[in-house]
Amino acid sequence: MQKFNHLLDGNDDKNDSFNHLVSLANKHLSLQQFWQESSPKIIGQSSFASSLNNDILTVFADNNAVAAKIKLTSASLLTQLQNLQKTKADYKPYKVTGISVKVQVKSQQKQVTTEKRTLSVAAATTLEKLADNLGDTPLAHKLKKIAKNS
Repeated sequence: MQKFNHLLDGNDDKNDSFNHLVSLANKHLSLQQFWQESSPKIIGQSSFASSLNNDILTVFADNNAVAAKIKLTSASLLTQLQNLQKTKADYKPYKVTGISVKVQVKSQQKQVTTEKRTLSVAAATTLEKLADNLGDTPLAHKLKKIAKNS
């Protein structure tokens, strides 16, 4: 615990670099929040603001579809960014005159959770009757299995 407190103390040169790193991280977080608040929810979830250089906001999109959507709506996004910059004091330092979009493909996409679907009792009964009418066929066996598992 003493080493950690010493790191946060701020009395030596090593802490200056640590404080500078914390400052940069806070600026990046603030820029990301600025982007999240001004962009539509689905675009904000599928992209992140990387940097703001020469009044150009660089945004990394998760895929080409999101990048295309950002490019197509860049005029309205710029307007929203500028309005947010005028109305919220936290974002006044961010002057954005353009948006640069790059694609940063994530190595692992989010897992889509699928809900287990179940059949009603009436549907299962109907499938069993159909399987009985089909006789001894592969389709009849599959229908019976589906009806049994529901």
